[in-house]
Amino acid sequence: MILISFWIYSEKKLNGKFNKSINYFSFPLAILGLYCVFRLNLDFGYILVGLTLISLFLWVLGRILYLEKLIKESRSFFLILTVITVFRSFVFEPFQIPSESMIPGLEVGDFVLVNKFEYGLKNPIGNKTLILNNTPERGDVIVFTPPHTSCSSKIEDAYPEGSLNLTLPDQFIRWNSLNKNCSTFGLKYVKRVIAVPGDTLELKGKEFFINGKKIEKKLIESNLNQSIYTETQNLKEYFVGNSNLRELKFYQSWVIPEGYFFVVGDNRDNSLDSRSWGLVPEKNVTGKAQLIWLHWPSYGSIPSLSRNKIIK
Repeated sequence: MILISFWIYSEKKLNGKFNKSINYFSFPLAILGLYCVFRLNLDFGYILVGLTLISLFLWVLGRILYLEKLIKESRSFFLILTVITVFRSFVFEPFQIPSESMIPGLEVGDFVLVNKFEYGLKNPIGNKTLILNNTPERGDVIVFTPPHTSCSSKIEDAYPEGSLNLTLPDQFIRWNSLNKNCSTFGLKYVKRVIAVPGDTLELKGKEFFINGKKIEKKLIESNLNQSIYTETQNLKEYFVGNSNLRELKFYQSWVIPEGYFFVVGDNRDNSLDSRSWGLVPEKNVTGKAQLIWLHWPSYGSIPSLSRNKIIK
């Protein structure tokens, strides 16, 4: 706001004498601002809405002060930001795959489009659903905010009463440990929905049973390190991977309550998911991951379109 005040003073009183210098000085500050957005994990939706409101304020201020240049510039920014904000908030939101938890279907560096209207119209500030559309189904790949990543959440948000049939103290200790690394707005994850409200889910080692029926898997290839399967749920067929380097002695029994989902990564033995930190509330779901539109694994590599495809 200080730079904006100097710019207005320069334009109004000094006939724009220092405007170029102010513009040059503003550019590195904008870069620093973008760095802070990603470094501090700030929700970009809040940033967009804030910038849109600021441009509207400057447009009104320009009309009050009769500054034609300010009116022209702020109006252009306001119209562009409004279109971007509406599109990102209600239609599609970009998301970059940050980890290997969804291999082989999704790889680190994949940029996906998240269909935000698939599950309803949501408030761009926060994630409250304004108009309900569909709900996530078994086999859907969703982007969401796990409760343990948000400092305002409680353990009951991930383990609602009566959902976990067995008392596992280690689960709660683990959740509290993970919650210590929380942030104000939480972190967004991408996983696959395995169980939906009303389902009874049993985990026996590396096998999943929904309502007493084992999830269908078919071996595609195997080596000393890993086996790749096709898994079928709700008429959706997709690839999952299991490690051959270790056995998993694991048992859990869940009853999925209304408004919650059980999610796991396709890279089953290398994924931090509902098995570790509990269920996902429906209100925390951002949307459905629908399309890979770019692959860019690192800043030192060249972006590629070779992996562009619909997400199964």
